[in-house]
Amino acid sequence: MKFWLSLTLALVALVGKASGEEKSTLQAEGEALPALHVEGKNLVDANGKTVVLHGVMDTPNRYFNGWRWQQWKPNYSEEDIQPCLAYFSKLFSAITDKEQGAYCTVFRLHMDPCWTNDPNVQLTDEEKNMGEACITAFNMARYRTYLQELYIPLVKDAIAHGLYVIVRPPGVCPGDISVGDKYQRYLKAVWKAFAADEYIQQNAGLISIELANEPVRVHLSDGSDSETALHDFFQPVVDVIRQAGFKGIVWVPGAGYQSQYQNYAKHPITDSENNFSYAVHVYSGWYGASDKSCDHDAFIKQFQAQVPMVTSKPIMVTEIDWSPEDPDKASEGHYNEWGQWTQPNLGSWATASTSKWGLAWKAVHDHFGNIGMTLTHPQEYYDIDEYLKSGKVQPGFQNAKAHGLFEECCGEACMKWYKEWYLQQNPTGIESVWSDGVGKGNDGVGNGNDAFGNGAKVSHTYYYNMQGQQLFQPLKGFYIVKQVLTDGKVRSRKVCYK
Repeated sequence: MKFWLSLTLALVALVGKASGEEKSTLQAEGEALPALHVEGKNLVDANGKTVVLHGVMDTPNRYFNGWRWQQWKPNYSEEDIQPCLAYFSKLFSAITDKEQGAYCTVFRLHMDPCWTNDPNVQLTDEEKNMGEACITAFNMARYRTYLQELYIPLVKDAIAHGLYVIVRPPGVCPGDISVGDKYQRYLKAVWKAFAADEYIQQNAGLISIELANEPVRVHLSDGSDSETALHDFFQPVVDVIRQAGFKGIVWVPGAGYQSQYQNYAKHPITDSENNFSYAVHVYSGWYGASDKSCDHDAFIKQFQAQVPMVTSKPIMVTEIDWSPEDPDKASEGHYNEWGQWTQPNLGSWATASTSKWGLAWKAVHDHFGNIGMTLTHPQEYYDIDEYLKSGKVQPGFQNAKAHGLFEECCGEACMKWYKEWYLQQNPTGIESVWSDGVGKGNDGVGNGNDAFGNGAKVSHTYYYNMQGQQLFQPLKGFYIVKQVLTDGKVRSRKVCYK
């Protein structure tokens, strides 16, 4: 009994040491993120490693932040900046807390118009009904001010936490936009100012630009439809960004709320830096997939049909979420972007279950291998209120437990998947630790015939994952291998199986 207790204590100490080493390494990496660029169908960092990013999106807006950093006020001013920054710093800490299972590597920042619109501009009823698609109140002076005092500090803090940052412009696209129209001029002006900033240029490998949010219908200058309209609308915006001196990644949106990219296959964007790709949105009910239609192969096929460049360019899904139907709200719901009735759910935009639609989406993600994603809201990844109260990171949708539906929500799924995908890209430890004369058997560790320096041999070999759970046999990845020798001694090592 004493022997096994000592063995267990030794293993715990080893696992703890490994975790400490991993933390130290990750902190060092966070301090100096390698720059990213587009290379063929992948994102590649400055070290030549292929990278796929996973994270969340958020917007510095009291309402959308659940009034957690400030209660309602009529406008936004400089005195509101610090509470906002403090709140987001906590968010960045939570979603990158690997010791608690949070493995986000990217943050999508919406430069919310609540800071950039002039509150003194009087809008018509029609303009008010347009919501964030209305740019009448946009004020360039306010934008420049809060770019320096709010948005860039947010970007800096995210990077300091080890996050790459994707930035989208204030607001959303109007339902109909046309080549040369007011909205195209607006995007040019916003991105010209952003791209010309010295800090943004210096950190272009860590900061990327998503040109617009959810174009719906894109027309030529005369209002007619054409296969060239998407290209003709966004190509000049890309050109302005490059002319301003920004060399980082540019993410180009499609039509149909960022679900339709077929016309780019015929009329592709060109880029002087050859450093662009496409930002896509994915929700249940799109691409012919839902809980009722969740065939993996069909989803893969339809996604490629609508986003054909997935086979030649990295894809960033900048909005995605799901949770199952809320049994307490059967009589409620809403229509999605396509006019499809969406049953009320447990707190996301889209209604779906991990065991059905969610796994079908994961099949799409894993099939292509070059698709990143950001959940539409941070609370869909982690429980914000619990973290603010106790510092504990736990998946979002804790409310689903009352219905036995917790594992069907994207929070639980993505907390697991993000870690899985991160460790696939960033294995911890070293490839071989048998440097002291230990022989290697067929399993790459050492078998019963391997003699140690004192003549002792391996009597039994045990395998544990990095969480200390015993396994029958390791597969691919890092494990703790514990060997009991014939002389009663124990040797434990961390080993990578390929």
